[in-house]
Amino acid sequence: MKKLLSLVFLIPVYTFAQMNHSMPGEMDGGLKKTTSYNFPLKKTQLAPGNIYQGKKVEYDLYVTDTMVNFTGKRRHAIAINGQIPAPILEFTEGDTAIIRVHNMMKMETSIHWHGILLPNKEDGVPYLTTSPVEAGKTYTFTFPLIQSGTYWYHSHTMLQEQSGLYGSIVIHPAQPEPQLKEYVLLLSDWTDENPHQVLRYLKRGGEWYAIKKGALQSYGEAIAAGAFKDKLKQEWQRMPAMDVSDVYYNKFLLNGQETNEFKDAKPGEIIRLRIINGSAATYFNLQYGNSYMRIIAADGINVTPVNVNKLEIAIAETYDVLITVPETGSAELRATSWDVMGYSSAFFGNGPIIKAPDIPRLNYFKMMQQMGSMNMKTMDMGNMPGMEMKNMSMPADTIPKKEEMNMQNMEGMKMDDMAGMDMKMEIPGEFNYNMLRALHPTTLDSSLVPREIKLALTGNMLRYVWSFNFKTLSTADKILIRKGERVRFVLTNNTMMRHPLHLHGHFFRLINTQGEYSPMKHTFDIKPMETVTIEFEANEEQDWFFHCHILYHMMAGMARIVSYEGSEQNEFAKTGYKKLKKEDNAFYPWYDLSVHSQGAWLSGNISNNKTALEFEGRVSWKGDYETETHLLRYLDKKQYLAFYIGYDYRKNKTLPLANKPNSKDNRRVFDAGFYYLLPMLIRSEWRIDHTGRLRLQLERRDLPLSNNFFFDFRVNTDMEYNVAARYMIAKSFSISTNYDSDYKWGIGLTWHY
Repeated sequence: MKKLLSLVFLIPVYTFAQMNHSMPGEMDGGLKKTTSYNFPLKKTQLAPGNIYQGKKVEYDLYVTDTMVNFTGKRRHAIAINGQIPAPILEFTEGDTAIIRVHNMMKMETSIHWHGILLPNKEDGVPYLTTSPVEAGKTYTFTFPLIQSGTYWYHSHTMLQEQSGLYGSIVIHPAQPEPQLKEYVLLLSDWTDENPHQVLRYLKRGGEWYAIKKGALQSYGEAIAAGAFKDKLKQEWQRMPAMDVSDVYYNKFLLNGQETNEFKDAKPGEIIRLRIINGSAATYFNLQYGNSYMRIIAADGINVTPVNVNKLEIAIAETYDVLITVPETGSAELRATSWDVMGYSSAFFGNGPIIKAPDIPRLNYFKMMQQMGSMNMKTMDMGNMPGMEMKNMSMPADTIPKKEEMNMQNMEGMKMDDMAGMDMKMEIPGEFNYNMLRALHPTTLDSSLVPREIKLALTGNMLRYVWSFNFKTLSTADKILIRKGERVRFVLTNNTMMRHPLHLHGHFFRLINTQGEYSPMKHTFDIKPMETVTIEFEANEEQDWFFHCHILYHMMAGMARIVSYEGSEQNEFAKTGYKKLKKEDNAFYPWYDLSVHSQGAWLSGNISNNKTALEFEGRVSWKGDYETETHLLRYLDKKQYLAFYIGYDYRKNKTLPLANKPNSKDNRRVFDAGFYYLLPMLIRSEWRIDHTGRLRLQLERRDLPLSNNFFFDFRVNTDMEYNVAARYMIAKSFSISTNYDSDYKWGIGLTWHY
């Protein structure tokens, strides 16, 4: 009771504790910080020859390649000033930030100031708003700080964020307030793999990450779980197995470590935690061992305090919470990954540990059964474990202007803000967005008819292409808006994955059940089959990024450019953002090579979003060989249908039809046709060659029989067939066997790239 009353009547405060952890045994690099004073100026927007008002706060950030060891293996990483995470940048509202980014690497880099309202050219998205920081060069960012709260910064160049290029930002309010001890907690995920290889593996549709997580959902496991019919229904709908996370991570980190101890937290003390999810692809569930957490701010903006016993934090969100240090011992704050594959912990206090609750492993078959019982067009996933649905789409009103938002929504909470709070001593529940309530009304000018923009979140998990309205960034037009408009985005997630979406340069109303007190945010989560409405005042200029903050989804196309009509174009806009749009349409190669007792089989693929070059080769040790090469173009928005042209060359010297021209054993023909994905994930091929010969072929690969055991088959109207099986023992290695109608039975090994 004492702890609860202390939290209820506590006035949140904004002191700062810098708790970064340097990388052990790596490069030295100190954070250089200097301050100076300017006379106040009236302007806060950048103009040639003008100096911003307020105190100058300067930082020098040195971006370097480094080596780290999180898992017992030395791996390449990217550090700032020798640290992962990067140094905490501390400011006070009204300061002018001057940040010099020194790129000490041999490749370009960038820094985006996530959630900070600043001039367009300082936003840090290379080839969209800001020039990249070239190798060996320095770029100076200068912008006024017109807000306060908890934010962060990270690279927006390719996949550098996954390698360690991220850090925290704390902006204290201009008005002095009582002080509390506080800590910054930056969550992240780590893989020992090169991030580019991770994305390539996702593009090839490999199964090793699911195997490592126990999330494959094979037919054998489905039978054992009583979910065979549900598995059949799932594949009949051309759906891959359920998963909540694409990537298998080796470690989950908090301030760069799995375990952090804050022994200076005193018994019974109420402390403030500034929590940032700086991961590349991981949501976290936060739980505290010594009772509940009290949320007091979301995405840097104060909200009406609310108690929760579990806080799910989406990628790129920030939350400020209050916790009480136990009177005796220490208490664990645990951040568990959303696929429940690992966690990191922070301990507050000294002595015996009060552990946070364990989260049970996900029951994928239960999730699949619930999904299978629903109509996929109108599916309500509210009871699906780990995917609680709260549909927040409802009529919307308005948002304050930028200046009003900074004065009203970013101010420190006063005691009268506590008036009307629910004082019932109820057990706090799990967090959801409907709990967030702004301190002041956030409604926009109701006289303005909103410009409504409907966006569907779309994707193809089999080919790992992510998009809005079935268009990736490289093929999509800009989202056009006009300054002074009231803009409303209505977003529907038609994929089976969750997506944290971030709008650069703006705060928006996240429309929830709080009506006119809907909270202001810059990042929000949208769950499968959910519709969410956000709205904002178009009070900026030029072009801004809007994208999924799962790094691999963004790089695979789930991004758009929000463009102010009539704004002056920068150098990148004049070229149609050519370099930026290349990123999601890059080509990725992969292959499988099977060396068996009767011969060898090679299948290779190099593809981008819409095009693929496929090769298949077969050779027996008797000197027989066959090759087929096809150039494909996917035609429909779901990418079930692809047209191709190709060449088929065969010379099976020892087979019965070896001397018969244009037979299945002796063939040199050009062909054309199409592939179409049938139910049960069976790929059908319909083709005609230049001699007029027709062929139909059916093929299924990667049919999971157990967690590591897969089955393939192929049959065609040339009376050819092949059945194969393999047991994966590593990401790149399988024991395999097959029976081919021409080459007969064999056993050996398969290498996967």
